[in-house]
Amino acid sequence: MAGRWRLSGATVYATLEPCPMCAGALVNARVDRLVYAVPDPKAGAAGTLFDIVRDGRLNHRVEVTTGVLAAECGALLTEFFRARRK
Repeated sequence: MAGRWRLSGATVYATLEPCPMCAGALVNARVDRLVYAVPDPKAGAAGTLFDIVRDGRLNHRVEVTTGVLAAECGALLTEFFRARRK
């Protein structure tokens, strides 16, 4: 995959559902699969608020798996943002 702009065959793992900008980058880079733990009701673009990664009007669609280690990742995100607010 290195040396090419297309990431065909790649899987991206994330704790939080991608925003519209990141979801668009996944589509444009031709990433095959996205795995994320926690949905983002404020800016999620992989099925929650928007569904850019599976929009049939675009030239590529990304396979999405959600909820993997959701409790653990949710706890990590909660603690991270709690510490940032201090």
